[in-house]
Formats: sequence, C-alpha cells, structure tokens
Amino acid sequence: MKQHPNLLFVIADQFRRYSMGFWSDPTFRPHLTTEPDPVHTPHFDAFARQSVVLSRAISNYPVCSPFRAMLFSGQFPEENGVWHNCAPHRDYELRGDIPTFPSVLHDCGYHTGYIGKWHLECPRPDFDPEGNYIADNPNYDGPRRFPDGSMPDNINCWNTLIPKGRQRNIDFLHAYNTWDVFRGNAEMNPLRKPVYWDNDCRRYSSPDGQWSPEYETDLAISYLENKDGMRPQDDPFALFVCYNPPHLPYESREDTDYDMYDNYYSEQAQPDVQKLIARDNVTLEGEEYERHARVHFSHVSGIDRQFGRLLETLDQQQLAEDTIVIFCSDHGEMMGSHGLMSKNVLYEEAMAIPFLIRCPGLTPKVDDLLLSGVDIMPTTLSLMGLADHIPSGLQGTDYAAAFSSDVPRPQSALFVQMDTKGLQTEHYTFSISDGGAVFTKPALYDNFADPYQMHNLSFDAIPPEDLLFLRKQLGYWLKQSNDPWWQQRKYADFIVYPD
Repeated sequence: MKQHPNLLFVIADQFRRYSMGFWSDPTFRPHLTTEPDPVHTPHFDAFARQSVVLSRAISNYPVCSPFRAMLFSGQFPEENGVWHNCAPHRDYELRGDIPTFPSVLHDCGYHTGYIGKWHLECPRPDFDPEGNYIADNPNYDGPRRFPDGSMPDNINCWNTLIPKGRQRNIDFLHAYNTWDVFRGNAEMNPLRKPVYWDNDCRRYSSPDGQWSPEYETDLAISYLENKDGMRPQDDPFALFVCYNPPHLPYESREDTDYDMYDNYYSEQAQPDVQKLIARDNVTLEGEEYERHARVHFSHVSGIDRQFGRLLETLDQQQLAEDTIVIFCSDHGEMMGSHGLMSKNVLYEEAMAIPFLIRCPGLTPKVDDLLLSGVDIMPTTLSLMGLADHIPSGLQGTDYAAAFSSDVPRPQSALFVQMDTKGLQTEHYTFSISDGGAVFTKPALYDNFADPYQMHNLSFDAIPPEDLLFLRKQLGYWLKQSNDPWWQQRKYADFIVYPD
C-alpha cells in the first residue's frame, strides 16, 4: 500500500446494521444479540470477509444532518452547528469556519470528490420569481423562489445547490442537499427528478427512468477510471459516494431497484412478508406496512448491487491494493419495531449502523469497538497515515490503533438530541429528557437481558454502582461535547458532572 492510500468512502441513508446478509453466517452471527434481516447482499457479504466489521458502531443522533455533520467535522452538534435536519424553516447548517473531512484531505494533497446526498446546508432559494436560475445571473439580488416555484416562507423545500464558498474544498462535486426522489421520467415535472449541482452551480438530472444510486455509481466509476481526466492521475484521491436509499419513500416498485424488488421482495418472490420481518419487537402490520418493508429491503439490496460495482471497478483499475474502502450509514430504520417507522429515537434499530473497513494491512475480523460519529474522521485520517494532520479541537478520538493493538477503548457513547441526552454502553441503553425543573421520560434498557428493548426499567432496578456509572458517563460526555446541558449544569442532582 502507498504511504498515503486512496479513500473510497460510501455512505447510505437509513440503513441499519442488521440489514446485511453476512450476519446470518455462523462466522458473524454470534456477534449480534438479535436476529439479522433476511436480505440479499452478496457484495457486502464478500466485502465483510475482507474487512474489519464493527458490531457496535452507533449513530449518536440518528437523523441525517446531525450525524453527517459529526462525521464530516469530528464534533458534536453544539460545536458543528447542526442540531437538526437542515431545512428552510431551520437555521442549522454545518459551520463554515471549521475544518471538515474533505477540506483536510484536500490540504494534504488529495483530490477530493463528492457524489450524491450532502444535507449539510440550510437550503437557499435559487430561482427568481420568473423561474430563472439565479446562478446564471451572479448580479441578481431580488426575491428568490425554491425549485418548485414556491417562496421560502410557505414551503418546506429541501433541495437546493451547495453554494460556492461552502463546498469544503471538494474538487469534484456532483451533489444535492437532499431530495427524496429516486427516479423521474419525462412525463413528470422535470424538477420532480433527482437534480445535482457541480462546483460551478450548474444543474444536472439523472436520465429518465434511472434509479439515482445507479446514476451516482456510474459517475463514481467514471471518476475511479479517471475518464476524461476527471482527477490528476498521479495524486491520491478521496471519493465520497453518498446514496439516499434505503431512506424512504417506500411506496412502490417505482422507488427502488426493479430487479432486486422483483427477484427477492415482491409478492411473487416472497409471498409471506412476515419472513422479511425478523424482529420480535415489530408491532406494525397491514398492507401499507408490508409494502414499505418490501420496498425498503429492495433498496438495501439495490445499494449492495451498486457497492459491488464500485469494488469491481477498483479491481479492474488495479486500485484495490492502494485504496481504503469504508461503508457506513448515518442511522438505521425502525421498520415497525415498537410500532414506529423512520428514526430519531433511542432504540437499537435507529442507532445501530453498519461500519465496514477494508484497509490494506488490517486483518479482517469482527470488532466490538463502540465507534461514534465524531470518531470516524480522526480514525480514518490516521489509517491513511495522516494522524499528524488531524485538526486540533476535534471532539472525536482516533481509534485506528484499536484495530491492531490493545489500547483503551470507549466505555460508552453519547446519545444526543436537542432535548434528550443518553448513553449506550455494552450493558445498558439509557436516556432522560428535558422536563423543565425535573427531567422526564427516563429510558433504561438492559442490552443483555432485553436486546429488543421491550422492558423499560426503573433506575432502582439495576445495581446502584451501575446507575452511578451511567450518571458519571453522561456527565463526562456532556462536558466533552460542550452540550448546553453541561453549560447550564442541568439536572446536576442526577447527572454527575466532572469538576
């Protein structure tokens, strides 16, 4: 491997840890405490046997923008500026004055590429009232509309360009902020299609009828092949490919990979939908839920298919030996567990994410490292031989040495939302919520005795020393993250804050 290897970093959205077929293999099955999803993922299965597979990587804030901001900044929300999903009706977006994963790599001599979903900007209207694209007129300073023609005060429109000056030193950009439309056709409103922007704010759409992850993979393959000189041939590269599926919508076959749906998840391929729903805590039922399950899992298999194409290209271009490959997601999907869909809850289905690293020199294995989102950037930079370039002030930890030697490991990981704070440890999952003078909604689950988190324990149901440990760890993490609760010493009669 070269001193400074290439990086291919692939991120999917709303893809839970359990949705990988290799977990059903006897080699991997003992590392899960609950049933894996019965999905078809042959490329992930083969990749896992070449990789360090983390069995306890978590999404500290299981929502798209907050976790992505942690990954790309190495900082928690109070420091990176993203306390919720970036949207027109919120002021949150990734701070522009902090180093990011792509900007650090760029400064280290890497050619950086980013393809797909970004979701780290507060969307800005980019059309004038007559529908003219304002990026074509840099002198325009009048009223602005969103792409669908509506004004910013009466629409929840998410997708706009990534402005110049906020592109984080990404050398090749072909991305969008966020837009949950995966396939369009000529009969639809042309703006109801996947739309992308480049470094010069020029707009692109995927071809009619093509699933957006396939289009994004086509472009990523061109980048890896260096078609038409897309990158300097002799410079190392770092390419981020960020798919939106298996994020919703889950409404129909039109939303997903046709072949995967038809061959593995349709009513013809799998008449009994209950065989797709392997978890004991699922309580949703009915035709709509069953349709959603079929489409979601076909999304999963479709992402596996595209990931396999990327790996095949690395082999064909003789890049595999000099390229670190990472696959992860920003959070999971409840898919009916506890009667819920989507994410943004403490439950395992939302917090547990896949994290696989194929790195020349690392021995493939399953590792129970409790990796947080803020740890990803410093750990990856270190694996790339760039430990000296990890920015100061990061709140994450470089755990690269943990994959090959006996070094201290985290005992817990922070769960954080605006009004709820908690932890995950090997033994417990725990949180409390802001209730004013007194905290509310205490949640405490025994991960050993109750892996499906079906029994919320009272605090006096566990040994006092275990509860004290949780109270101290929560105080430690709130200080480490400079959380507003730490700044206010909120609930100091319960949370044990450091001196």
